[in-house]
Amino acid sequence: MTISSLQDHFQENHGVLTSKELLKLGLSYYKIRQLLHDKILEKVKRGVYTFRDNSEDELGLLTKLIPKGVFCFHSAAYIYNYTTSIPLKHHVAVHHKANLNLPDFPPIKLYYWQKNQYQIGVIKKEVNGVFINIYDREKTICDYIKFRNKLEVSMVKEVLQTYLSDSNRNIVQLKKYSRELRISTILDHYLELLI
Repeated sequence: MTISSLQDHFQENHGVLTSKELLKLGLSYYKIRQLLHDKILEKVKRGVYTFRDNSEDELGLLTKLIPKGVFCFHSAAYIYNYTTSIPLKHHVAVHHKANLNLPDFPPIKLYYWQKNQYQIGVIKKEVNGVFINIYDREKTICDYIKFRNKLEVSMVKEVLQTYLSDSNRNIVQLKKYSRELRISTILDHYLELLI
């Protein structure tokens, strides 16, 4: 396999390939080590590689690093255009029993959530050509309400107001999630103030 065709495979996979995917392409462990030594490949973490000088898409990298991770909080709000502030870290929820070893880059803030909090509202969404796990709009709003005491009041208000003006909102689903997450009284209070 030529370096050029290897680079093409990396580009098709948003700049990231695992050792398993490299083996399927016909590379041996020896060849992978050689490419690392020659600085053609860069090891992100064990079994995850990027092509040298590749401006890989961080979303593609995150889906390889945390395949069961779900974009939440500020990352989800930003993707839905509910906030004007750009998150300094990627906010990703994982199951509370997940055991992850992550590299320093890209910057990630992990949330270890119990089964119910973790599983409600997960959808697949295409963002910049990458399919990611993300909480739907309503679950994102519920997370802001549930953890409002740990967030800035202005941020919670901005996200909720923007959601309420979104034509894609689903208040019935929002109320359903709020009951399942036991925050319906608090949500109703916020909705009374803002509607």
